[in-house]
Amino acid sequence: MVRSIISTIAAACAFAGVAQAIGFGPANTGMGIPSMPEEALAKGDPAAAEASYCYNLYPPSVPCPIVAGTFDQYIDHDKPELGTFKQRYWYNAEFYAGPGSPIILNAPGEEAADYYVWYTTNYTLPGVFAQDNKGAAIFLEHRFWGESSPYKTLTAKTLQLLTLDQAMRDIINFAKKVDLPFTKGTGSPDKSPWILTGGSYPGAVVAWVNKLFPGTFWAYHSSSGVVQPIADYWQYFQPIEAAMPRNCSKDLKLAIKQLDSMMDSRDAAGRTALKSKFGLGDLADDDFASSLIDPLWSWQGTLFYSHSSKLYDMCDYIEGVGNHNINKTEVPGEEGVGGCKALHGLAKYYREYNSKHLCDSFSYWPTGSDACSVTHNVSSPIYTDRTVRNEINLQWQWMCCNEPFQQWQAYVPGDTGLISKYIPTQAQRAQCDLFFPTDDGFTYGLKAGRTTQQIVEKTGGWDNIHTTRLVYVNGEFDPWRQETVSSTIRPGGPLESTPEVPVFLIKGGSHCSDLIMKDAEVNTDAARVIQGVRDVINKWTAEFYTEKGIKRPGF
Repeated sequence: MVRSIISTIAAACAFAGVAQAIGFGPANTGMGIPSMPEEALAKGDPAAAEASYCYNLYPPSVPCPIVAGTFDQYIDHDKPELGTFKQRYWYNAEFYAGPGSPIILNAPGEEAADYYVWYTTNYTLPGVFAQDNKGAAIFLEHRFWGESSPYKTLTAKTLQLLTLDQAMRDIINFAKKVDLPFTKGTGSPDKSPWILTGGSYPGAVVAWVNKLFPGTFWAYHSSSGVVQPIADYWQYFQPIEAAMPRNCSKDLKLAIKQLDSMMDSRDAAGRTALKSKFGLGDLADDDFASSLIDPLWSWQGTLFYSHSSKLYDMCDYIEGVGNHNINKTEVPGEEGVGGCKALHGLAKYYREYNSKHLCDSFSYWPTGSDACSVTHNVSSPIYTDRTVRNEINLQWQWMCCNEPFQQWQAYVPGDTGLISKYIPTQAQRAQCDLFFPTDDGFTYGLKAGRTTQQIVEKTGGWDNIHTTRLVYVNGEFDPWRQETVSSTIRPGGPLESTPEVPVFLIKGGSHCSDLIMKDAEVNTDAARVIQGVRDVINKWTAEFYTEKGIKRPGF
């Protein structure tokens, strides 16, 4: 039986303040798979529950099946003589049928893994893969996050080994060498089928490992895999516009156009007065404009089972029906209310709600502060907190600046019109210098001349179609869709599904909409796709035993 608790964390890859974090937006805090639901977190004695890693996922009477471990991982795979660091992982063998049974490995993601261990349970699709195939599920923590960092202080010098290449080689080394106590010596990829799964950035890693490091994993599942990073990623907002009510998208464009015009025509004092109507009068122009993207960024965290989003709250204000339309006011049709009323509604939304909660996710600032949106203060903890457990996900900023993934969600002429022209790409890119000043001669890749196109050339991007047992899943309205194989701007169109390369698109889906099993309970297309993916993975897993002539445990 599938359990049913869930929540999500929104995400993105683009800076300009961190108001929308934790889970991205202005602060590149990653791309975000659904995190541990609040209702699953421990009541009473959190420390005791955290120590067991089961939180409230299981009844108190049920022994916690999630077990923590560490793996001695190379600091530098090119220089083993540098030694190792302890890389955390968690396994759940509650469905394991015995030696030779499958191992499902969650590719490590761009956050500390503490609240993602539930991806070893059947609340989630990876856990269901384990249940279907009588296997075990593992969650591996990414190098440099959580308690899996070789260095305690993060600078341009110490972060040099936080790279995509090193992270992928971590996965391969772990699969080949980890000694899992429950496998009794039969857990290596040549003796049991290993399945690599992941969503968002880890979803891309799944596809890239398939191409660059073939042979270790038997099958692969990539959810919302952003395989084609785009440096100036204004297309992030295209699926959001498609998902918005027509009146709201039309009126928001008119409001932003009018706001930009008013900003253009006023002096500094006049612009401050205008920004004050939003409750954000002390912010610089670009920081103010970036803060207005918050509701749009929230969309990617939408789940079918909850379907709540700050985007809808903002639309209610724009259309003049109040928050959640509790008074049952008649909603304007597709014609909307026009730019003037929409701008007043947008300002009211920020003044009454959003501006008061911009920084609530951080311990750096008091409630009601907007300091998390300030990008021009070099003494801000945004730039000074160099600890591994920093609250702005400095590590992901590094990968955006160093690989460089980039993926700036900024204004370009001719874009959707949903965001202000006061959010220029160059301002976001310039923040790399503030995050990572040169340290002992070491700098970040973008500054050294590295490009996003080089990642695409190495990995094949969305043109890597000659894959082996790799299934793709994407969402129709996922803001990251245009970087996936289902992109509508991909030359030749979205990749068509074949038996050899199955591609599923969830109608109405957002980011990683196949990962949470509860979504299948409330949405028929999510249920269709999730079952389809299970069928594919189950078929491929069975083929491992057939091709190798090995008896399948538990079947």
